[in-house]
Amino acid sequence: MACERKTLAAVAAGGGIFGLAAWLFYFNIFAGELGEDWMVYYSAARSYFDGRLATLYDGATLTAAMNARFAGWLAHSLPLHPFLYPPHYLLLLLPFGAMPPAIGVTAFLLVSFALMAAALTLVSEKRDERLLYILSALLSPAAAIAVWLGQNTFLTAALLVGGFALTKRRPILAGILLGVLTYKPQFWLMVPIALIAARQWKTLAAALGSAALLALTSLVVLGPGPWQDWLSLMTAPSALFEHWQTLARLNGQSLYACATLLGASPLFANALQLAGAALAGAAVWRCFRGPFPADLGIAVLLAATVFAAPHIIDYDALLLCIAAAIFFAHTLRHGADLGDSIIAAALWLSPLINPPSVFLTGLATPLLVALFVLRVAKRAAPAPQGSVTLAA
Repeated sequence: MACERKTLAAVAAGGGIFGLAAWLFYFNIFAGELGEDWMVYYSAARSYFDGRLATLYDGATLTAAMNARFAGWLAHSLPLHPFLYPPHYLLLLLPFGAMPPAIGVTAFLLVSFALMAAALTLVSEKRDERLLYILSALLSPAAAIAVWLGQNTFLTAALLVGGFALTKRRPILAGILLGVLTYKPQFWLMVPIALIAARQWKTLAAALGSAALLALTSLVVLGPGPWQDWLSLMTAPSALFEHWQTLARLNGQSLYACATLLGASPLFANALQLAGAALAGAAVWRCFRGPFPADLGIAVLLAATVFAAPHIIDYDALLLCIAAAIFFAHTLRHGADLGDSIIAAALWLSPLINPPSVFLTGLATPLLVALFVLRVAKRAAPAPQGSVTLAA
């Protein structure tokens, strides 16, 4: 136990140094664009309060309003920044959009971080490990990017981790959390696979029910227009969506982005992304179907979610940072291995070598994530009798 605590302390110290350096690095990178993603959320919320919901999914109009409202914040005008989330995400933003922008983003980040910290405490009963999870998430390079941009990554992690950590104890509450997560559909791909594999029927029903209720509430509050506009944007060819793919999706680190940057055609890149999602689904199914330690199951789920998602940005790698911390803590309990520790550290630091459109080293990120999933699956022995597992 003493050795384990000393190792945790050493890792925390080393991670803290790297983390603080990353926070300073990204502050300089985003100095002229602090909160640019929050500006999208805030402008979307203001479109409701100002009676301009018809422009919610008009990317050019929303960007123009954003540049006008935040001209004093920005060092230069921002390029296209559309609001692409489904309308029920707007319901979550309205309370913060009613505040002044600086207060709104501060409250949004603090509340979402508190929710994530609470979710992380559910993964382990050991105080040292809980502290490791929270600090490693807070100090990670991905968290720095999320904070400086005003992103929703803490909220996403809170819902995904909390939802699966509660499936045994509070299956209905777990389902409600996972239903809210549908505001980010690309991170929901692994959720039904995991719940069906684990035979968590109550949680699955609650997730579908809460998602439907949230969508219905948004329909009542916002009207049918935003839903019609969003569905049209997601399904019909448009210049806006093509422009966004160039500006955002290809500046991510998904399989699709990496394949495209290496010269693959869109057809091949999409096929590769689909194959990756299938492999990720198979890994999640294997972990959640049979006896498998619950903490490692969550680690695999987080990594597989990132691997399968068709659009991933550096701040989304917070899920990888949490997965790495969970795996590292598990290896300390059951015998640390240098190779496992290196893989976990590389995953935690991966935002520093991304996006691949800027750093060619980022092209290796999908391979690193796949290697991590394989190592976790290989490392995990069947859970001993009486321990917490994933299946019902």
